Amino acid sequence: MEITIKDKQYTIRYTLRALFIYEQITGKTFKMQTITDEYIFIYCLILANVPDIEMSFEDFINECDTNPELVISMQQFIAKEMEKQAAFIKDATDEDSKKKN
Repeated sequence: MEITIKDKQYTIRYTLRALFIYEQITGKTFKMQTITDEYIFIYCLILANVPDIEMSFEDFINECDTNPELVISMQQFIAKEMEKQAAFIKDATDEDSKKKN
């Protein structure tokens, strides 16, 4: 996915590194239960894919306030990625069940 922040374009992917960064920042297991969790995770996706970016979380939130389309597109991206992951987990579980029978 491509996003633009302050006239710079970045490629964002849903990665394991983003989950690690989320857990490092929050000190808890990855779980999006609140809007804060969601915004932190979006920020982590950016950090994971653009490690040399110099944008604080405060700067990120300000950008979200200025450009709500950024958040909407990231929410859609995350939803699609979670659907893919859920399908993968279901397929893996189905395969395990077949092997046991």
